[in-house]
Amino acid sequence: MYSEEELKNQEQKIVSVLWCVFMPILFLSLIGLYFKENSKEYIERQYREANEYSFSGVVYEKKIEGGEGYRFPHYLFLNTGIRWRVNSLLYDKIQVGDSVVKKTKSDSVFYYMKKKNQIIIEDENLYLREKYFAKLKQE
Repeated sequence: MYSEEELKNQEQKIVSVLWCVFMPILFLSLIGLYFKENSKEYIERQYREANEYSFSGVVYEKKIEGGEGYRFPHYLFLNTGIRWRVNSLLYDKIQVGDSVVKKTKSDSVFYYMKKKNQIIIEDENLYLREKYFAKLKQE
């Protein structure tokens, strides 16, 4: 078979070829991903999709996935099949039986609290909207 020196030499050649082939591919992929993520068209499409998305329903279950505490994702399950992620402060305020509505062409989500007779309005697309408008200002 091969001597130990020959095996080490072959291993070094394989590693050097992998570095020479895969590193440029990885580098070019990261550059392409950066430009795609920061292109006006991509940012606009992301914002438009979030803005067009609409749903409504009544909360039938609340669940914290992954454990207990404010760091884990908090979800509201609606009777229409929607699983909606909320922050921990809002999660504590919403009860089973309350309604959640997001209208088309709106960035706001309305939480109707039945027992307290109160409405909470959350701006869910703030980050996407600011990113989109900042990109528009650049041009």
